Amino acid sequence: MHLDSTSQPGCYILSTALGPGFSSECITIAAKRGSVLVIVADRWDSETDSHFEWKIHFDRDADMNRIQANFNQGLLKVTVPRFRQY
Repeated sequence: MHLDSTSQPGCYILSTALGPGFSSECITIAAKRGSVLVIVADRWDSETDSHFEWKIHFDRDADMNRIQANFNQGLLKVTVPRFRQY
C-alpha cells in the first residue's frame, strides 16, 4: 500500500487509501524520538487479513507534538505541522 507525502510551507501531509473494512480503531499513529512517525493499520476480521506499516522520518522542522489525523471513508490523512522559520 502506497503512502503519499506532500511537503508544504506550513506542514507535511501524508495520505493513503486504506479501503473498505478499515475503521479508525484499526489505525495506530505514534510519534517517536528523532522526528519519526509510525503509522500501523491492521484488519483481522476478513478472509484476507491486512497489515500495513509505515515509518516516516521528518526534518527537524516537524512539530511532532501537534500531529493531526483524519480518517474518512477509507482515506487516512495525517498532517504534521512545521515550525515557523525565522
